[in-house]
Formats: sequence, structure tokens, C-alpha cells
Amino acid sequence: MTFTIATATYNRANVLYRVYESLSAQTFLDFEWIIVDDGSTDNTRQVVACWQAEAAFPIFYYYQENSGKHMALNFAVEKAEGELFVIADSDDSFRPDSLEVLLKHWNGIVPEERQYFRGVTCRCYDPETGKEIGTTFPEGVHDVLGIEATFQYHYTFEMWGFNRTAVMKEFPFPNTAGEKLAFYPESVIWNRMGMKYKVRFVDDTLRAYYRDQGNATMHKKRNRSKENIHLWMHYVNELGKYFWCDPMRFLKAYVGLVMDGLLLGRKAGQILIIPKTAWGKIMTMLAFPVGFLLYLRRK
Repeated sequence: MTFTIATATYNRANVLYRVYESLSAQTFLDFEWIIVDDGSTDNTRQVVACWQAEAAFPIFYYYQENSGKHMALNFAVEKAEGELFVIADSDDSFRPDSLEVLLKHWNGIVPEERQYFRGVTCRCYDPETGKEIGTTFPEGVHDVLGIEATFQYHYTFEMWGFNRTAVMKEFPFPNTAGEKLAFYPESVIWNRMGMKYKVRFVDDTLRAYYRDQGNATMHKKRNRSKENIHLWMHYVNELGKYFWCDPMRFLKAYVGLVMDGLLLGRKAGQILIIPKTAWGKIMTMLAFPVGFLLYLRRK
């Protein structure tokens, strides 16, 4: 199997058809679709069963008690038979030639060099206007370490693509069952991959980016402190050498660490021991006044 398409879903039967219709229209058909239902209470199971009976490609449905999108994706990676792993959110749609184009770019990488890449990433477009999202890549194709794409070239707009399944297995999402997270910040995983692997960025716009839906496995309005603090800890303890590439992003992380730490009931001393370096501790202390004021407002 060339591709595994993985979708984590939670009460999204009303929009999941976008993924199904997009996959049904693909010009390249060597793929499987794995759906991990993260505790839905709507008719997702029945809807998927109808598709399984008629689809021209294999659809695998798995149900798990609500554990978060990240745990659903870990499960899908374990089940994946495809060499290349595509995450399709439960409200996604993409162009009929998406898989064909992504594979063309992958095959354009010298076979001996592919071991140094995690995958191919393309751009998205606004489904209402058709307008491309984000800036263009140099010369239409740009091969670069993922972490450099973020902090040196500032590719931070909405993108999409695939990773090698082997790399997904090398960098799984943490098991956070005890914390009951709705999601784990995906950028933490992509950044960790990006310190080791390159990405081929391409100018093709293949996926529609919808702004009318919430996260696939959580409600829009719930407090995200439990989830976001993992992102702030990642910035503070793993990405410090990139501080001067984007100081404002790191200052936000230090303020967020204080605010969300307080919202989670942690005392000042407990927050100050999170940073592992003296620089991190100093920056956290400097961020306390703003973080505390934001905590009071959010509280």
C-alpha cells in the first residue's frame, strides 16, 4: 500500500463526507483509509458502514473511548499498511489529484536521499475563494530541515502533506492517558521530526482549509491550558537556540507557561522549576507579571 489516510473524528458525521468524497474522486487509488472514532455519540459508525459497503478502496473503522486526537493518530499509525502517512482531518477536502501530485514530488527525490526526508508538504487554499494560503516557496520546491522551515524561513501558514509512516512510528505522540488531553500540540512532534529530517515543500495547493469547524476531537470553547502547556514547555526546554530567530514567539511561550501553569493550579515555585536552563528560569521570572495578569483575566 502506498498511502495510509488517517482520520481521527469525534461527532463529525455531518462533515466527514468531505473526506470520503475527496478520496472517492482521487486519480491515484493505491491507498487505505483508517478512521479512528474517538468516542463519538452521533451516527458516525453507521455512516462509515455505508461507505465501507460501496467504496472502491478499503476503509477501516475503529472505535476508542475518548482519548484525544493524538492517541487516535498513534493507533492509526500502528495499523497503517501504507508507506506514506496522510492525516486528513474529519472536515477536510482536497483536490482529486492530491495523492498523485504528492507522490510525483516524492518520486522526484533521489531514492538514496529519501531516508533523510520525512515527507512532502504542500500549501492549502480557501475553499470559498480558491485563493492560495501563505507565501510561495523558493523556485516552487524547497528542500529544507523542517525546523529551519519554521524558524529560519518562517513557514507558519496552513499546510498539508504526508510523512513516511516509519518516521511517524519513530516520533509517536506521548501517551497522555493520565492527563485526559483532548489533543497534544502537533507542532511539537513536527518540530522534533524537523530537527532530524528534511521536508520537500512544494507550491501546489491541494487541500481546502475550512475555518468553520473546530478541532476533530474537541469542543472549541473548552479550556486548553492542559494541552497548551506542553507546547510552552517544548519551546522553553527544546527550542531555546532558536530564540533569536523569532523572539516574540518565545516571549509568548514564556508568558503562556506562567498563565497556563497558574490556571492549572501550579504555584510560582512549581512553574519556575519547569525551565531546565538558567536563561529559561530568568525569562520565566520576567514573564510572570504579564502571565499573572492574563491568568487573572482568564480565571
